[in-house]
Amino acid sequence: MSLDIFIKTKQIIKPISTSFRLATLQDLDEILAIELRAYQQPWNKQKFIDSFDNVNTQIQLILVDKKIAGYLLTLQSVEFIDILNICIDPKFQQQGLGKQLLDNLLKHQQGSAINSLLLEVRKSNITAINFYQHYGFKLIDTRKKYYSNGEDAKILRLQIT
Repeated sequence: MSLDIFIKTKQIIKPISTSFRLATLQDLDEILAIELRAYQQPWNKQKFIDSFDNVNTQIQLILVDKKIAGYLLTLQSVEFIDILNICIDPKFQQQGLGKQLLDNLLKHQQGSAINSLLLEVRKSNITAINFYQHYGFKLIDTRKKYYSNGEDAKILRLQIT
């Protein structure tokens, strides 16, 4: 008589060492490279340069083992923050880094007058829409033909106060 025993084990996932810092113009080439790898219709270099020049715009980097793995580009007004661009390098996607960027952004808004985050996302970007809605963003409107190719944008908001 043979007795076979099977034990289910969880896959061991190596923890990722992440950190955050603000981007500088010296990071632009790496940011552009990630943008090109991640998006079919990436931002151009001038859009990023304009963002660096705007005092109300901030580019927060997430680093994995001290290497840029993604970024969050925001425009701050008096009561809300507009997320202009969030991007994770494809080789680092599906590891929770986008959530960490948003968590870090919210952590730094505690005690401020900011009451919500806003963003536009392509209607066809179902993965991003699901991510944002899972995070707590709510669909508030649609901008018809918002993108240069005529695609609509979904406007989402996260109420934080």
